[in-house]
Amino acid sequence: MIDREKESFIQFIVTALDGGTPANSGSMTIIINVMDINDNPPAFNQTLYKAKVYENVKIGTSIIRLNATDLDEGQNGQVIYSFSEASGKETELFDIDKNTGCVRVKENIDFEENNAFEIRVQAKDKGSSPLNSHAKLLIEVLDVNDNAPEIRVTSLLNTVKEDASIGLAIALVSVFDKDSSKNGKVNCKISNDVPFRLESTYKNYYSLVVDGPLDRERASQYNIIISARDEGNPPLSSTTTIPVHVSDVNDNKPHFTEDSINIFIKENSQTGLVIKTVTAFDADTDQNGLVSYSLLYDNSNPLPLRSMININSETGDIINAELISINGGDTFTRTQTLPSQEKN
Repeated sequence: MIDREKESFIQFIVTALDGGTPANSGSMTIIINVMDINDNPPAFNQTLYKAKVYENVKIGTSIIRLNATDLDEGQNGQVIYSFSEASGKETELFDIDKNTGCVRVKENIDFEENNAFEIRVQAKDKGSSPLNSHAKLLIEVLDVNDNAPEIRVTSLLNTVKEDASIGLAIALVSVFDKDSSKNGKVNCKISNDVPFRLESTYKNYYSLVVDGPLDRERASQYNIIISARDEGNPPLSSTTTIPVHVSDVNDNKPHFTEDSINIFIKENSQTGLVIKTVTAFDADTDQNGLVSYSLLYDNSNPLPLRSMININSETGDIINAELISINGGDTFTRTQTLPSQEKN
C-alpha cells in the first residue's frame, strides 16, 4: 500500500531489450510522486496538559500553549485548535487561539468559586473532510489573599447584670475566611480594654465571657471591639463592635446630700409648716433607685419628737406637727440635730 507519509515519491528505472545478438538495451528513470489525501488526524504531543494560574491574574494572560501536529500536507496538515463542546461553562472563562493553541484568561477567575477546571480541547485539520483528535487540559487555580475574615456574632443575653459571675457566656463569636491555607487562617481577639474575654471553643469558634467585675454605676454599656486578622501576605483584617448593656442590681445605699442638719424653729410655729426638706440620692436605677424617707425616733430624748414633727416619705419635707410652747408662751428657739440616714 502506498503511504505518502512514509514515502512521498517512488523512483525506478525501466529497461528495454531488443532480440538481437548481442542484445541492445535502453533505459529510463521513472519518478512517481505520491499525492496526499487527508488520512491522518492531528495528534497532540500530550494526552493530558496541566497548568496553574493565580485567581487575580489579568485578563488576557497566557496560561499554556497546546501543540498538535498533522502528518498530512497542505490544508490537510494545517491544524485548528478549539475547546470541545463538552467542556461547557469553563470555556466562558478561558479562550484558545485557534491557530497557535495558546490558552488565555478571558474572564476574572475566583478561587473561592472554582479552584480547578477540566477542559477538553480539540485539534482539527483543514481538509475537505476534516479529521480531529482530543486531549484534556487541567487548570489549577491558585489562591491569593483577597478575602478579609468575616465575623459573626450570636447574642445569648440582651443585657448582663452587674453582679454577673466571671466566666458567664454572653455571646457566641465565629470567624470565617474564604481563602485557603495561611490566607484563610484567622486570629481573633478583643482590641479594647473591657472586662470581657474571648474563650476558644473550637477552631474559629469562640465564647464571649465576662472576665471581671461589672459596675453599672460606672459603665452602663460596653462596646466590645473584636478584630480578626488572617495570616496572608499581606494580611487582611476586619472588626466588629458588640454593644453590651449592663443592667442594675440594688447594690447601692441612698446617700443624703448633707451629713447633718440643724433645724431652728420658734415655739408656737404654725402647724403643718415645712421647716426643712432633706434630699437623698441612690445611684441605682428604676425601683432600686427610688428613695423613701422616714424618721428614726430616739426614745431617750426628753422631748416628744414623734409628736412634734413628721416627714413626707416621698418628698423629704420635714413638717411641724404641733404648736411648741415653753414657759407659758415665751419665745424660745430650740435646735434639733437629725442624724444622717442610710436606707438600703
